[in-house]
Amino acid sequence: LLAGQILWVSYSQLLPVGALTLVVLALWFGLHECLGRLGFYTLFACTVTASVQLVGVYLVFASLIIPALATRRYPRVQRLAAGYVLGTLGYALGLIASAVFDLPSGALIVWSLAVLGGIAYGARAYNNTTQ
Repeated sequence: LLAGQILWVSYSQLLPVGALTLVVLALWFGLHECLGRLGFYTLFACTVTASVQLVGVYLVFASLIIPALATRRYPRVQRLAAGYVLGTLGYALGLIASAVFDLPSGALIVWSLAVLGGIAYGARAYNNTTQ
């Protein structure tokens, strides 16, 4: 469960988690003001539990923490989009590097997220100091 099995996830495993994700996103973006903290933590617990079963603790928590920290200085409007872009690029570059260098995919995804997160954070910090 630590490193996960991201390369061996089948569609039969992925489809229920994808459906759960759609339900969670619909509830959060549609009713987030009504749900409150208890609703948030319930949705969060369901999502994390399902995700850990597929890709492992290491990737799930790196995917939660690194984009959030890297984009915390971004304007509120840009933060969510920048986090999604960072996560998508991190996963793509990590999987590509894993295939090219024949190294563990989970670790390379986390390293890619960390490097891109550092670049995104540094670029924003540099941009704030030059203006």
